[in-house]
Parts: sequence; C-alpha cells; structure tokens
Amino acid sequence: MWPFAILLIGAGTIHGAEWSYDYETQWPGQCNEGTMQSPINIMSRSALVDRHGLHIRGPLVFRGYNKVNVTAYNDGHTLKWTLVDDAPVPMVYGGPLRGNYSFMQFHLHWLSEHAIDGMKYPMEIHMVHIKTGLTLDEALQRPDGLSVIAILCQVNSGGASDYALGEIESYFPKLVERNSVYPDPAVLDFTRLLSPEPQSFYTYHGSLTTPNCQEVVTWVVMDRPLIISDTQYKQISRVDVGRIDNYRSLQAVDREIYRSLASCASTALPGLLGLLITFLNLSSSLSTILSKGVCTLVNIKRKFLGIKVQNCTVKTN
Repeated sequence: MWPFAILLIGAGTIHGAEWSYDYETQWPGQCNEGTMQSPINIMSRSALVDRHGLHIRGPLVFRGYNKVNVTAYNDGHTLKWTLVDDAPVPMVYGGPLRGNYSFMQFHLHWLSEHAIDGMKYPMEIHMVHIKTGLTLDEALQRPDGLSVIAILCQVNSGGASDYALGEIESYFPKLVERNSVYPDPAVLDFTRLLSPEPQSFYTYHGSLTTPNCQEVVTWVVMDRPLIISDTQYKQISRVDVGRIDNYRSLQAVDREIYRSLASCASTALPGLLGLLITFLNLSSSLSTILSKGVCTLVNIKRKFLGIKVQNCTVKTN
C-alpha cells in the first residue's frame, strides 16, 4: 500500500500527468471543480469555539512519534520523508479525528500553504495520515479517509532554534537536486517537528493540496509556530523544486472552521488581563471620586456649623 500511496499523494506525476505550481488552473481531478478545497485563510474571529466538545472530542494523542524509521527524497515538488516498509507505524487519534490514523509521510512547503488572519509563514510541515485499516483507494472515497497535521514554521536567528529541524537539517544539502534520494534510512524523533503547543489548533474539512485534490482530508492546523533558524530556512530555499517556492494558492473557505479551547485560551488571555487591569483602574477612579464626594458633603455640613473644613485631596502612593 505504501509505495502506491507515496506515488499518488504529493508526488511529481499522477497517472502519468505532469503538474506544476505555475499552472494551477490546469490541475486535474477536483482541483478546479471542488467546493471544499485547501489550503485556506483561517480567520480566528470566525472560527467556532467547540466549548462542549461536540466536534473536538478531547486532546490529540500522538503514539510512536519519538522513533520513526523513514527514508527521504526530493520528488521534484517537495522534500518528503516516508515510512520504511515493515517499520512500526506511528498513529494519531483524538481531537476532531474519528478513529485512529496511521502515519504515511511528511513533507515541506515554503512558503506556508495556510494563512491565519491573512498572515503566511515561511514554511509549513504536512504530516499525512491514512485512516487505519483502509487501503488508499478506500480512503480516497471517504470524506474522513485522510488526516493532515499542519505545522507552521517561523524563522528566528537565534541558535537555540536549530533544535526543531536539527535531525533533518543534514538532508537538505544532499536533496538539492530534483529526484534525488537520500542514501540511507534513519530513525527520527517526530515530536521535535510538532508545534510547541500541539493542542492549540484549528480544524476543518478540506482537500489534498496537490493533484487530484480529493476532498477527503480532516485538517488540523496548529496555530503556535515551530521556530526554525534562518540558516535552516536558507538551506531549504536552495532545494530545487522547479521554482523558488512550492505552495498552492489559497482557496475559498465556505465551510465551518473549529478551534480548540487551548487556542482560544492562549489568545484570549491578554484581553482578560487587560479587562482586569481596566476594571482595577476604574475601581480606583470610582473610589477616588466617591471619597472626594463624601468629603465635600461633610465640609458643607462643617461650614454650616462653623467648623474648620477638611482637605479633600486624596493622597496616592
């Protein structure tokens, strides 16, 4: 199943037909006819908060991601790491997923394919999974046949950011040429490629972002970017994929997008703090006004009785 899956999903040729990012209007299949295409621009204010867990049922769970045996190659459109035959298969479940999903491959897009509130990122990692127990043909006929975990990447010049892509950085120089293959399999720790907050995400139903763009994907777009180094990004940018970048244009939204509670909490916190500070400042102001008001009333009474008035200035620390 795996070799055929590799050929069909994100490969340079599909059923013998070449395709290019320069001519998206000529892509076959559902690419120009579908109604739930990917990628999209995710507007945070429009995303539905699933507070009752009707769509996002619990946390995402990643099993077997710390030791994954993979091979790597440049397929002419991206750099791709695929599972070695007969190797233990990592799985993901929980969150918006109904059932278990088995890892197939991960690959890179630069610039990012998705945008959040109109902002694109330098790179996006796609971890492609198939619903456990299905063949690829079966998965491509079901609306929930595939799941893609998308990790957005932000460039930082700090040396500490080398950690995230540290295990795959050595691949970049050896996969510069199109259709080149890395000579040896390797065991990688995929947890280093996940967002620093993997439970903070948006999710929606969409499509593959390469031909034939089948609308069978449950997307999980992590909104806390992985930090990569400027040096790493420069190395990736030198990879030959036929052009300087390899991302599909943004597609119409026209569907519901959900966001996890962790995503809401992390963005809402500054607003809550600001509201609290404003309330405290307002309380302080009201207290000052009330104190002055009471003092003024007392002084009117004192004047009427011929008693010395008080100073109504409120002392502040």
